[in-house]
Amino acid sequence: MGMNLKRYLATAMVLLIMVSLFSVVSVSGRGPPDLERIIFIHPEKPVKPPKPPPGGENGYFKLIVGGVKWKIFPVPVEANPTTSGLDPSAVLVTITTSAEEWDDGAYSGWGGVSPNLFQVSTQFSTKTYNDLAWTSDKLDGVNALVWGNYPTAGVIAVTILWYSPGTKTIVEFDIVFDIDYAWSTSGEAGKMDLQNIATHELGHGAGLDDLYQDAAYRETMYGYSSLAETSKRDLYTGDKQGITKLYG
Repeated sequence: MGMNLKRYLATAMVLLIMVSLFSVVSVSGRGPPDLERIIFIHPEKPVKPPKPPPGGENGYFKLIVGGVKWKIFPVPVEANPTTSGLDPSAVLVTITTSAEEWDDGAYSGWGGVSPNLFQVSTQFSTKTYNDLAWTSDKLDGVNALVWGNYPTAGVIAVTILWYSPGTKTIVEFDIVFDIDYAWSTSGEAGKMDLQNIATHELGHGAGLDDLYQDAAYRETMYGYSSLAETSKRDLYTGDKQGITKLYG
């Protein structure tokens, strides 16, 4: 009887160890939550202002996937000015101004939202076009702005954004400015204005989608831009409404 009890206890102990090992393997073997990618293409197109809508304009905005956003602040941003053709220090100042327009209205003084959304690093990024998160294996937690040769003609800039559908949380974005264009930080004729375009692209990074209806042409998040345009440097009515809807 004593021997049978020992055998029973030994068998039970082996089973308990096996169950424990299986549980550890199962938990540690789980991968990260599923992520989705969106690529925003910003093409060049001269704006033809439409007639003002009857009764005035109330503002236009569109949230990405119904409201994905950042949950932890500030969101770190890095810039790599290599191949931009611009003075690196001017790039850093311009990107910082564009980023701050979304959180405290630094450029236009509109008041901003409660969280400090973005924090631009004073150290330049080492990421290049090929390092951007075009695929999930390139995700690295770094939100980088770089210059590169996007293969499609007529594209000013591209933003790649990754988010978790389950939590509606943005996890990373990368931005590329196309070197097919000459760039400027002062609104020069015949060049793309960096602040104008960066403010738009960082709007994607914050959670706002493109607008394509003609009546929304004044909004920073309007989906087209043109050479020497500077009017999208500061946010318009719908841009402010959209970012406030997300972050208060």
